[in-house]
Amino acid sequence: MDIVSVLSNLPALRQARLRKRKQSLGVSMVADHETSTESQTMHQLVQLEKPWYKVASRVRLYTLLFPGAIMAYATSGYDGSMMNSLQTVTYWDDYFNQPRGALLGVLSAIMSLGSICSSPLAPLVADRFGRRWGITVGSIIMVVGSIMQCESRNIAMFLISRFILGFGLTFCTTAAPTLVAELCHPKERTTITAICNTCWFIGSIVAAWVTFGTLRIESTWSWRIPSLLQMLPSLFQLATIWFLPESPRWLISHDRAGDALEVLKRYHGENEETELVKLEFCEIQEAIKLEKESHLTSWRSLVSTSGNRYRIFLVLCMGFFSQWSGNGLISYYLSRVMDSIGITNRDTQALVNGLINIWNWLIALSTAFFVDKVGRRPLFLVSTVGMTLVFVGWTIASARFSITRNDSAGIAVLALIFLYELFYCIALSPLPVAYSVEILPYGIRAKGMAVYVLSTKGAVFLNQFVNPIGLENIGWKYYIVYCVWLSVEALTAYGFFVETKSYALEEIAVIFDGEENVAQQIVVIEKDNDVLHKE
Repeated sequence: MDIVSVLSNLPALRQARLRKRKQSLGVSMVADHETSTESQTMHQLVQLEKPWYKVASRVRLYTLLFPGAIMAYATSGYDGSMMNSLQTVTYWDDYFNQPRGALLGVLSAIMSLGSICSSPLAPLVADRFGRRWGITVGSIIMVVGSIMQCESRNIAMFLISRFILGFGLTFCTTAAPTLVAELCHPKERTTITAICNTCWFIGSIVAAWVTFGTLRIESTWSWRIPSLLQMLPSLFQLATIWFLPESPRWLISHDRAGDALEVLKRYHGENEETELVKLEFCEIQEAIKLEKESHLTSWRSLVSTSGNRYRIFLVLCMGFFSQWSGNGLISYYLSRVMDSIGITNRDTQALVNGLINIWNWLIALSTAFFVDKVGRRPLFLVSTVGMTLVFVGWTIASARFSITRNDSAGIAVLALIFLYELFYCIALSPLPVAYSVEILPYGIRAKGMAVYVLSTKGAVFLNQFVNPIGLENIGWKYYIVYCVWLSVEALTAYGFFVETKSYALEEIAVIFDGEENVAQQIVVIEKDNDVLHKE
């Protein structure tokens, strides 16, 4: 069984080993009774911590994290909304000869293809050179892609520029959530990582309203300006990322424990070596040491143990469910959906696109603050079941409009779209990134997040290419596919999604690997170390 980055909720063997290391560091045991566990100790220490807004160092950390790392997801959201809105811009539509069906699908999906192609490379940069370099490399590539997209002279150039944008995006969306999770204070980690994916809607809102504003420009700049502004999140990242510290976990894994301790002291201990800082430092050191000794840090490690296979299954679910739940119809083809229900005015379509993105962001952001209170599993269940029921209603209303041409049925579809987005944003906006990054141990975290990006972009590529073809050829009947698939998602969430509420980042893996297996593995490693030492 795999050595996990977990030092709590384990049998006495692990307790003794951790206690020994703590004593060498001068760490006192808090509430260390025979019946208490290490996870209770961590939980107690975290509960005693001040809220972030009362600690200047954490205010500074999160102020820099937002533009430096969290903003990475805004680029993807900007792209979805921009491509949706550009379909309402006459100058774009005419310039590229009214792309429809498969060609429109390729135009939207090519960015995902670029992301898929860079998925094997992104974790190599993040693991070898650091999380900040991963974000930097991705941002530079996306700036180049945005400029090229703005300057496109033909459909081929537009396609290549979008491929470049997608290629760079993976570097950022692999490194950014990893850096966020590994830098955040334990008290706010879940909330901040949950906010990461909600930034998709910030980019989406900006793109929707920028395009709504440039819609009236009587030249190709009506679409070139939105295309150029796609570089904004990347510019924010380049301007701020090097003011952030490197991940303490990455520093420890590269034999820079002193630097890692200084980062933890500055941002988690108000420049002091507090009990929490000592405990975190000790746990991270032990976790990374055990992972290195087990040699479970390669690509093969992703599927070499039952615990890791379970993790990767959930990561794949997160990526695929977040994009293949019918949301792609709204994100990329809302104008085509609205055409099908009789709402054909371009200004109205652009306005609805802008309003629905604001609605989505408010719901997703609000939910992010309740993840730790409610738990992951209840949110997933409410979200998937709610989406299934609403999508069935959406399909029925669309069928009624197609048959009767009744405007009331068209308005019902529009209302159900807003209701659908409510259920989608309850879980599948804030949680996929937060849930994926927390269930992955350090040794495979960057690689696991690359798998998440791969599954996400694979799903996006599939539905971006297929959706316009399905809408054009079979109309409302195409929605039945999503009704069936959403019911599969609900059953999967019920049967396989585990709760990680109240676990620290280094503790969660015990859920997947079990205490007995971890204890046995430690015994094996310690015996091996003893033999080597004697030799």
